[in-house]
Amino acid sequence: MPFVLAVLIIAVVVSYLRGGRLGHVADAPLRWTWLLFAGVAVQFAVTIAAGRGWLADTGATGWSLLLLSQLLVVTFLVTNRSLRGTWLVAAGLVLNAVVIAANGAMPVDPAAIRAIGMEGAGVPPGKHTLMSEATALPWLADVIPVRPLRSVISIGDLVLAAGLLPMTHALMRPPQPVEPDDDPARTRREA
Repeated sequence: MPFVLAVLIIAVVVSYLRGGRLGHVADAPLRWTWLLFAGVAVQFAVTIAAGRGWLADTGATGWSLLLLSQLLVVTFLVTNRSLRGTWLVAAGLVLNAVVIAANGAMPVDPAAIRAIGMEGAGVPPGKHTLMSEATALPWLADVIPVRPLRSVISIGDLVLAAGLLPMTHALMRPPQPVEPDDDPARTRREA
C-alpha cells in the first residue's frame, strides 16, 4: 500500500506540473464509480481485520474478500477502459489476484523483508503470508524490496503503478471540448 500511495502522490504532482488539477477529476466521465469505492473499502476492511487478528493466515474469508476487492476494482476499470492507463492498472490487479488465488494470500519473500531492514517482522495474517518452498507462482509474489518506503512489492504492483501515472494525468486534465464532427447528437440530427 505505501508504494501505490507514493506512486499516486508522484502522479498527482507530475500532472499538476503539466497543468492538471484535482478539481477536474470530478468532471471526468467515469461510470460505476461505486465499484471502485466498494473495492477499496473491502481492501481496507481486510487490512483492518487482519491487523486485529480477525482473519486467519491464508483463510478462506481473507482470500475471498481480497479477490472480491480485486474483482470490483477491475470491473470498474474495464467499464472505464477508454481512460488511458486503465488496462495497465487492471493487468497489475489481475497479476496480484492470480498469486493470491493460488496461495490463499499474497506471499511475501522473507529475504525482501530483511532487505528493507525489517528482519523478524511478521506479515499480517489474512492478507499476506510468508513465502515458502510450497508457494505457487513465487515470481508474482511480493519479492521486490523498496527500501525508502520500507515496503515489499510485486510485479503486479509495478504494472499497476505504470498505469496509475497516465490514468491520473488523464483524470486531472481539463475536460476536452467535443469537436463538432465528434458530437453524436449533431450527427443524429444531420442524418
